[in-house]
Amino acid sequence: MSEHNEDSSAWMALNATYVLGVPTVDSQHEHLISLCNKLRSELMECKSGEIKEWYIALQGSLKEASEYVETHFATEEKLMQASQYDEYEYHKLCHKSFADTITENVAALETATLESAVEFADYLRDWILSHILYEDKRFSDHVKKYVLAKKNVNS
Repeated sequence: MSEHNEDSSAWMALNATYVLGVPTVDSQHEHLISLCNKLRSELMECKSGEIKEWYIALQGSLKEASEYVETHFATEEKLMQASQYDEYEYHKLCHKSFADTITENVAALETATLESAVEFADYLRDWILSHILYEDKRFSDHVKKYVLAKKNVNS
């Protein structure tokens, strides 16, 4: 984990509670958290500034986050499919619901206020952390066993 995410002043931090033990996924979670911290930081810096500043920050951060979320979800879903995870369809539905929410917020960007932007940043933080802790933790042991078995076959 990077020093940034262990910094107690970070708005969000990936601590040991959220580590799955699947390096690719953990690294991507760390990056998602970094993107959320960046969004929140930019919004807080713009709080007393002009509307155009926070709007530009929100627009750029949401675009970057939505593109990265697609990459991350694809990685998780490939691992779940390859390992024949029983709850794959449910997990994929959770991902779709979150992606739809991001898409709706990007579409509603023109009518966003700074307050609604901060609320959305809070929503992102809460969803990501709870999803990692409750949904991703459920598949991590299954995927780790699959990866270990695959390594043993290839040894």
